[in-house]
Amino acid sequence: MTKPSKKFKYKPLSLKEIIREMKQTIDLMIDLAYSAIKFGSKELADETYKMEQRVHELTFFLNFQIIQAHPIGLDGAKKLEPIVIMGYAVDKISDALSDIARVVYINNDISYFTQLFSDISYVPEPIVKINVNEGCSFIGQIRKEVHFRSKHGVDLIAIRRGDKWLFERNERVLKDDILIVKGEIQPIIDLKKLSNDLEPFSFDIEEKEKEQLLDLENVEVCEKVEEIQRNYVLITNISETMIELALAALFFNNEELAEDILEMEELMDGLNIALEKDLLDLAKLVENPRDLTGIMRIVFSCELIADAAAHTAEIILKGFEPHNVLQQAIRETSEIVVRERLSEDSYFKGKTYKELQDKRYKRGFHIIALKREDKWIYRFKQDFIFEENDLLIGLGPIETVMQWRRCVNPEKYKE
Repeated sequence: MTKPSKKFKYKPLSLKEIIREMKQTIDLMIDLAYSAIKFGSKELADETYKMEQRVHELTFFLNFQIIQAHPIGLDGAKKLEPIVIMGYAVDKISDALSDIARVVYINNDISYFTQLFSDISYVPEPIVKINVNEGCSFIGQIRKEVHFRSKHGVDLIAIRRGDKWLFERNERVLKDDILIVKGEIQPIIDLKKLSNDLEPFSFDIEEKEKEQLLDLENVEVCEKVEEIQRNYVLITNISETMIELALAALFFNNEELAEDILEMEELMDGLNIALEKDLLDLAKLVENPRDLTGIMRIVFSCELIADAAAHTAEIILKGFEPHNVLQQAIRETSEIVVRERLSEDSYFKGKTYKELQDKRYKRGFHIIALKREDKWIYRFKQDFIFEENDLLIGLGPIETVMQWRRCVNPEKYKE
């Protein structure tokens, strides 16, 4: 296990710098935490833990700056209130993400269960490994110059080289490296071809035989696993979505996003109760019920994330105005969350999820959630068809936001 963090020295940072680094750190922690349990990697868990310690430092710096600001009267204090809440929420989210990653220390077989309960055909942005084989076009190139997100549509989380994990953006990609990437199905397939990786999708870092901990030939066990799989995918997807939406709602003081978050939090409560019941039922059917401890802890941590996001949403709905520092910080971020309703003349109308991966419509955006009437949808089959009045929540680059909006609602965003 990682050693306890050492005392840190105070380094002057502006509120804007602190907020920006907090957001960047949380974004990376999400990927590392879920990669750690997906691959059963203690190295990735340790990196997540280090980032949790950095968030604690940033929270201290944030509170110190707020104290130094000496808000004048009630109005001054009100303007700083959203920043205080954001710091509290981000700190709690980092704790929960670190707890998710550290499950690998509690349950050595957690990767078996997370892979079993995941369903790659439904998860919008799965985390998988890609082998870099001879003939790959970007062998020898520096990681940041390959432009994995902008050119290939995936995020490169880390590189595994032998027994080492590499996270720096200045690392070169070499033959026989293993890339840990996150992205939608088709871009991953395309990148696998570019890397000359002809193997099927795999979450396994090590090529070794795994013990089957559940009797999947038992009909009762299989039925229960399917129920858990459905809710586990939803819970992990919703909690990740809520983090993105909570920060976006706070930055833009967006009450509609805040209301969406509170709806999701209510849904999470029901899903958690259902999943806990299913896990207890499954525990009666397995030889060693303790094997399920890790999954229970992950689900509990996802609930804490949802609560922290909902707490952020509540402060927005109270009507507090965001401090201008928040606006300055978001202007310097590369991505934006957009909420847009699909119109009658939309280019998306009647098209499948697979068709919308075309660059003409995608514009670098990823649809992280969709609301159809009163139902939220977080995962999409390739043949999922988009309909008029669907409410889309997308995440993508700021520079193409208007192009994406015009694809969703051409009449509203005429050039």
